[in-house]
Amino acid sequence: MALQLDLQKSARTLRVSLDKAGVAPNVKAELAFDMDVSGSFEHEHEEGTTSRLIQRLVPYGMELDPDGQMDVFTFSNGKGSVHHVGTVTPEDCEGYIVRNVVDRVPGWNGGTTYSYVLERNLRYFGWLPSEPESGGFLSRFFGLDKEPEVRAKKRSIVVFVTDGENDPADHARTIEVLKNSERRGDKIYFLFVGACEHDVDFGFLRLIAQQFRNTGVVIIRDLDAFVELSDEQLNAQLLGPELLDWLKT
Repeated sequence: MALQLDLQKSARTLRVSLDKAGVAPNVKAELAFDMDVSGSFEHEHEEGTTSRLIQRLVPYGMELDPDGQMDVFTFSNGKGSVHHVGTVTPEDCEGYIVRNVVDRVPGWNGGTTYSYVLERNLRYFGWLPSEPESGGFLSRFFGLDKEPEVRAKKRSIVVFVTDGENDPADHARTIEVLKNSERRGDKIYFLFVGACEHDVDFGFLRLIAQQFRNTGVVIIRDLDAFVELSDEQLNAQLLGPELLDWLKT
């Protein structure tokens, strides 16, 4: 019960921050959390630091998401590594990554490519059509493949957490995915969080955050310290001017 009360308090503190910034209480957006499960991030997952990070973000889902929860996706390298883990709620957020992700998801301990999970986010929230289900050669021959599912378009915010640079081979594809999304006018905002205490510049994250209006970047050099910040300090780091402006449009 103490956890519940803390989360409620954090949600109220977030509401105060949003009110001060001029974001009306009726402004809503679906919340999603993309978690890098590449090999270099293994320690932070296993020791529970990233579970704590999700816990700290749950109040954002409580306050902004129409359903009061967040969808969680994991990724490493390639399309096959992208996985929709499920939703996280105030009731089941404690230890979420340890319980649901560590050594359980496709691509666990793989490399790092960004574009495929971003594409999956866009499909999930209706900004791209879902891919058609294929039944193999005979289905294609007889024209029996299912048509792409058309999902309702939902205004959404994706918090994308990685501890490493994107594979250079995926740079052009990632930029193309984001460029096409911006050109269509998709109502989706990507907040990229680079979390690494080592000598990772996150130059590519900085580049795309600068290049596109619906992308932001936060660099965290000490994730253990970040998840222990006060609600006010955490909100100040995550709620940048661009994201606040996006929420108000």
